[in-house]
Amino acid sequence: MQTTERPRGLPSIHQARRKRARATWATIPPRLWGWFSVVIAVWAVLYWKHTQSVLESRKAALFARQRGVQAELGARFDPLRDRIEGWTVAAAGPFAGDRVDADLKGWDFRGLPGIYLRLRASEAVDAAAVRKAADASLRDGFTACLFHEPNGSPTAGPACTLSHECSPGTFCNEVDHCAPPAQPYNLRAAYRGTRILGDEWSVRLREGSDDMQLRLFEREFEAALRDEVPLVIDLLTRAQFFLVVLDEEPPLAAPAVAGDAAAAAVTAEAVQAVPHFARVALWRTRGNAAEPALRLRREVDAHLIGGAAGLGSGAGEAAQRQANSCQLALDVERALAP
Repeated sequence: MQTTERPRGLPSIHQARRKRARATWATIPPRLWGWFSVVIAVWAVLYWKHTQSVLESRKAALFARQRGVQAELGARFDPLRDRIEGWTVAAAGPFAGDRVDADLKGWDFRGLPGIYLRLRASEAVDAAAVRKAADASLRDGFTACLFHEPNGSPTAGPACTLSHECSPGTFCNEVDHCAPPAQPYNLRAAYRGTRILGDEWSVRLREGSDDMQLRLFEREFEAALRDEVPLVIDLLTRAQFFLVVLDEEPPLAAPAVAGDAAAAAVTAEAVQAVPHFARVALWRTRGNAAEPALRLRREVDAHLIGGAAGLGSGAGEAAQRQANSCQLALDVERALAP
């Protein structure tokens, strides 16, 4: 005989328990959902406005500091920068013939502090183009053969991205290694060191949209102001000459117009490794001379003793590039010889 086990306690209690187990939350009225959504939306808008207000306030403070630094240091940096850019654009224009000042042969500028820049003549169309092209400027075989300063290897120091990573007395050079300032001083490093004063940096700061980006801008500003700007201003104000080398387009690249895809494919280093004409111009930074103290245009086509046989394509191109640059330096030495 089968019996059914009866639950203990009152049946009504067990029934209430089962109902509670199956029960769900009562449906929230639609009106309450609507009000809840409105409250969340209003809170989100107010929080966004507050966040933007704080960001704009911090941006304004950073812009105010930038203007203060510009007012203090711009008077020493901007006039020289503007003159250098104007000289570079003029040197890339129609060549006016060789020129060597009579007193230049008695002025050994190679033992004095100076500024150096090398770029393609087709890139020096205006000041903005010069600043952009200067990012590829390197101290190279030309400076190594013409100058006899005891500069160390630019890659001997530790790798870096900003100068605050380097020890005192060194800075993050154009090849991203900590090193003492070398002579002549590469204008590329000056542009990099004073980037926080430029229009491009200001545009990037103005477009910054969150707290993390603004923190990076503040950190970059502090590092540049502490480690790079004073060094750049000191080196540029002590400079007594500006030397620029402008590589003309080789015949094979001549049809390419500056700025198009074909011209961009031919790098500055590739141009320096093939036969081409190059211009050299030297200005004294003290005084108001309208003409350069030195202006030369020479064809560079050095022949390596033993050739580049046995070298890989990259090593062979580098060796030819250095040989061409050194030949150009020897041409300048001959022009300066008594």
